[in-house]
Amino acid sequence: MIGAILSSFNSALNSTATLFSLGVYKDLLHPTASDAQVIRSGKIVGTIVAIAAMLGAPMLAGQDSIFGYLQKMNGLYFIPIFSVVLIGMLTRRVSSGPANAALILGFCAIAIGYFVPAINKFIGPGERQLHEFHFLGVVFASLVALMLISGRIAPRETPWVHEYSGDVDLTPWPLAK
Repeated sequence: MIGAILSSFNSALNSTATLFSLGVYKDLLHPTASDAQVIRSGKIVGTIVAIAAMLGAPMLAGQDSIFGYLQKMNGLYFIPIFSVVLIGMLTRRVSSGPANAALILGFCAIAIGYFVPAINKFIGPGERQLHEFHFLGVVFASLVALMLISGRIAPRETPWVHEYSGDVDLTPWPLAK
């Protein structure tokens, strides 16, 4: 069990350090960095992330299960993103403004519901509380309604149409049937 936990932690730590050093440091912060500088930045970020994880681990002590906690935290970003993707697939008149607002409002609403004690006491597994998953459903439905209403009030001037940009060669493989 300990080996599996350490293996998962190590892979997440290495992935985080690699994504930062190659994706952020090399591409955005220091494009002319040498390999040694890129490796050093990855080691520094890996150390910072490891220390932050060790300092944050005791806060998980009150959780029923780590899986449940991770599902709860995934809801912070998944619910707003899914609502925007769904509306984007089903409508052509909702502009980007309401979609961006839904992303921000959804994240903030879920974060407030989870982390503000005055609100959090109404969300949970208790008999008179709104279950966490029902809370996420209410936020999802509210975001969808917000985007649909704003699409009715101030729709895009022209419906969105996907146009081929020519960036990718879409010639089919000649041997495909």
